[in-house]
Amino acid sequence: MAALTSSRNTPEMADGGRIRVLNVEANTTIYLGGMVAVNSNGNAVPASATTTTANALKVIGRAEYVVNGIPAQNAMNNPGAAGAIQIAVRKGVFMYSQDNSISAPVVGSPCFALDDNNVTATDRASGASVQQYAVAGEVVAIDASGEVWVNFWNQAPLAV
Repeated sequence: MAALTSSRNTPEMADGGRIRVLNVEANTTIYLGGMVAVNSNGNAVPASATTTTANALKVIGRAEYVVNGIPAQNAMNNPGAAGAIQIAVRKGVFMYSQDNSISAPVVGSPCFALDDNNVTATDRASGASVQQYAVAGEVVAIDASGEVWVNFWNQAPLAV
């Protein structure tokens, strides 16, 4: 593909890419409202930690709804083949629970997914030699309840 030599009509993704529809991994349940990641196969899975290998998950956003399924139902692909169902995942700023490691000085910094409902300020447990937790997003604010507002836009630059 060559560089442009004239104007180009460049398409824009509907709603700026805020909602993405992803195939759900085989034998997987994703709960609505939970943090969703893609695995090395490109399929949606609940955000989770690893224990012995570097975490290869990429957190995408919040589980919204099952595509071509029953509204307001969790994505239950268990049993099921990869891609048998799809889930819509929304980017945005959403509130999640934390492990009490996130305080005011962490605002503006990345946070990491412990699981599909909890974030933490560090990328691994104390003493771990590999990154166990995938980048969830940027800490925007801490609610009076102690829960954390997480910005799910632009996770990749935070992982650098």
